[in-house]
Amino acid sequence: MSKIYKYIAQQFGNPTGCGGKISTFMMNCLNQKLYKAVIENIDIRETDTILDVGFGNGYLISRLSNRKPQKLYGIEISSDMLNTVTRKNRKKIEQGKIQLTLADVQDLPFEESSIDKVYTVNTVYFWHDISKGLSEIKRILKPDGIFLNFIYLKEWLDKLPMTRYGFTKFTVEQIERVTNESGLKIDRIIEIEHRKSVCVVANKKIDS
Repeated sequence: MSKIYKYIAQQFGNPTGCGGKISTFMMNCLNQKLYKAVIENIDIRETDTILDVGFGNGYLISRLSNRKPQKLYGIEISSDMLNTVTRKNRKKIEQGKIQLTLADVQDLPFEESSIDKVYTVNTVYFWHDISKGLSEIKRILKPDGIFLNFIYLKEWLDKLPMTRYGFTKFTVEQIERVTNESGLKIDRIIEIEHRKSVCVVANKKIDS
């Protein structure tokens, strides 16, 4: 069973092939409350430039693009997911409303102070260096820009056998600490499900 759990964990971190399609479908089912919380809390305006870090099979990309931000960007480390989501959103990509890129959060292909809002759902467990990733997010955010980090808590993830492999799990306190150390300022923490999932909302203060 350990090989199966390890394979599932690898697919959650970097979805590829048929396993990637299955794993992202599983994630969509598991993450419905988190996706709902993204939609309810991101407060999209027509002038916003928004970045989705680790868009997976594009569930949120498709829905948030219908709210008509100025531009919706997405990065993903899986070329399979990039190709899949590009096909699904080809018209909006051609219209310049969506731009998708193969990239890592530790080296974001965006200019300094160019993005209004950044969000990510259940990706920080797989970042090689969370401090560097958060520092990159701070770099690209505009002054007073917002970062929404949606995660399952270590307490709950510890109950799942596949999270023994390739997951770096965090408590709320640990996420708060590394976020503050990156120079982002915690604005609030939204509890999505008690002792299970939260959204840590941080911003780039002008004086930070």
